[in-house]
Amino acid sequence: MTGVSILGAAQTRHVGRRDDANYMELAFEVVEELLARTGWTHDRVGTVIGASSDFWDGRTISEIAIQDAAGAAGKSASKVSMDGAFALVYAAARIASGAFQTCLVVAHGKASEGNPRKIANAGFDPLYQRPLGIDDHAALGLQARAFLEGRKLSPSALAESAAQSREAAARNPNAHRRETRHVLEADPLHDDEIAPDSDGACAVLLGASTFGGVELAGFGCATDEHALGARDLGQAGVLPKAAQEAYRRAGLGPREIDVAEIHDASSAQTLLWREGLGVACPVNPSGGAMGAQPGFATGLVRVLEAYERIVRGEARTAIAHGMTGFVGQAHCVWILRRRS
Repeated sequence: MTGVSILGAAQTRHVGRRDDANYMELAFEVVEELLARTGWTHDRVGTVIGASSDFWDGRTISEIAIQDAAGAAGKSASKVSMDGAFALVYAAARIASGAFQTCLVVAHGKASEGNPRKIANAGFDPLYQRPLGIDDHAALGLQARAFLEGRKLSPSALAESAAQSREAAARNPNAHRRETRHVLEADPLHDDEIAPDSDGACAVLLGASTFGGVELAGFGCATDEHALGARDLGQAGVLPKAAQEAYRRAGLGPREIDVAEIHDASSAQTLLWREGLGVACPVNPSGGAMGAQPGFATGLVRVLEAYERIVRGEARTAIAHGMTGFVGQAHCVWILRRRS
């Protein structure tokens, strides 16, 4: 995305329950943190894009509830009912078009206010799949089984992948702390091999490259079939297509990536999405979504984690991945690069 940079970012701590704050207050909390960190003020932000869901927030026109918290009053504001990584595309396009110089992207998730499995079930086909009671965890189990059988791996590969994610998340103060139990949840996945439902929020401030910051060097998006039976769940689906488009736009290849942050809803996806991106670099030093999965903020948190690795001088280039839909129906890939 030529001419667009990340100027700052902030996230909440992600936990299983935030009874002290509703989702509007989570959005306010993270926006205030971003402004305090960067020294920017609301009057310097030209437009606001949110990532939220009517289903998850339990209200229609879900973005209305966070517009005051995000400082969107009197501004052009909109939302994407997808993962926050996709909202970043909308935001960056607004800046690249020349219509705005800055854009604030805010995403949140508060799974504790609803029943995540029942909400997920409502997203399936109403005639053939929804009546079966299938939910996101069951779909992850189907994917994990297809992945293992396609590569002739044992379930121990899932446990090893999950253990690596837990070890990384333990070093991340913002990750979702939870007791780990090895109880079968969605065969062959155990509950500690599935990303936790978390409460949290994330905000990213974008600006024209004249402001400096970390460059958004390229992106790619792709969407697959909705029906699970129409896809080969043991493969990475359209992720390689999205990744190749991001690499093309950035003018580099996967071997030039220093660190990757991927949205992995299960330990099987940690392995599968790594394949789809084609990277050989460290993956999810933050713990990834296996460390915290705050709804539609999850992919935006991956962008933030990649951004902060570059700001701290730990990487020159990074890839950040978000997804929407069951077992990776749609993927969005961002490449971030430190300006020379």
